[in-house]
Amino acid sequence: MKRLLNMLILVTAASAASLSHAAPSVELKVTGVIRPAACTPTLAADGVVDYGNISAGALRNGQTTALPARQIALTVSCNAAAKIALTVVDNRASSRVAGVTDSIQAGSEYNFGLGTVAGKKVGGYVLSFEQGATADGRSVTSIVSTDKGNSWNTGTGYIQHGGHYFSFTDNGAQPAAQKVLSTQIKVRPVLNKAEELPLNQDVPLDGSATIEVKYL
Repeated sequence: MKRLLNMLILVTAASAASLSHAAPSVELKVTGVIRPAACTPTLAADGVVDYGNISAGALRNGQTTALPARQIALTVSCNAAAKIALTVVDNRASSRVAGVTDSIQAGSEYNFGLGTVAGKKVGGYVLSFEQGATADGRSVTSIVSTDKGNSWNTGTGYIQHGGHYFSFTDNGAQPAAQKVLSTQIKVRPVLNKAEELPLNQDVPLDGSATIEVKYL
């Protein structure tokens, strides 16, 4: 009995010591996330620039073949006015043909791949923003950043796939804020030399690029 009483005294003392060391305060936290305006890019015709059937007889040995330029409308709609930029990723980078688009715009960073067929590279294409872009109805012009939006330069309209940011300005220096951006993208494909293609079978053009919105 005496041993049991001593154990009870020890347990009671330990409990009292624990209570005496309990934290005298409690933390209140306020959490949440401030998100930028949500913007959605949309391309006309489900994003497809279709050149239909192309006669193999139009291709020549020893020279590339440029196809007619075509345009596709791009609209970026935001639920609140926002400053944004666009980046473009070449999803067919492994199919680029070195130099195939040099006659349009020199530099490999402008050359987007057109896919491969039977291990042969089909060709390439160049993208560019056309004049006449608008931001909420205001006239804007293209600008480009090579440092993820820290600084901006006057754009030529040609689109690189090397991580450049593209935006539009109404003051010639900084991106404009808008809810709706509207612009036209010009597409100019160039097919590989005839001897570099398996022309005894169908050769589909398979260009693919992803346009992504970046919030500034």
